[in-house]
Amino acid sequence: MTEELSRIVAESAIRDLLCEYTHLIDQGRLHEVAALFAQSDYGQCGPDGVATTVISSDADAVFAACSGFIRMYGTPPVPRTKHLLTNTRIFMDGDEASALSYITVIQGTEELALQPILSGRYFDRFTHVDGKWQFTQRLFCLDHLGNMSAHAKRSL
Repeated sequence: MTEELSRIVAESAIRDLLCEYTHLIDQGRLHEVAALFAQSDYGQCGPDGVATTVISSDADAVFAACSGFIRMYGTPPVPRTKHLLTNTRIFMDGDEASALSYITVIQGTEELALQPILSGRYFDRFTHVDGKWQFTQRLFCLDHLGNMSAHAKRSL
């Protein structure tokens, strides 16, 4: 495989991993979300992408953070959100990569009309291990905050 084709294949696999997170979180599958970050840093950052709070290599702590923050609805429980990942830029460096993406979360419930509730950026890092790309870091930077009353159990 040529170097360019290898890069395209790697970028595609990384985009799939990014989408896997959005699908899992919107389906309320928080244990699987936590598993994505079992060997990585997961947390928040400032506008410059520098971490302010981080959970390191602890899937149980990621699950606790997610389940302690996200309100769920119905059976099976789901957050009634859609995480819209856009403007993703991937930077390759051999068996490591990084990505910067915009994230917009929309939500609608019986009490809350469908609307954007937050937007920000994900600063992600990845490594290629045993033929598979995995997260080594996910930092979230909040840029804009809307009505989080139907989504959050506590403030950000």
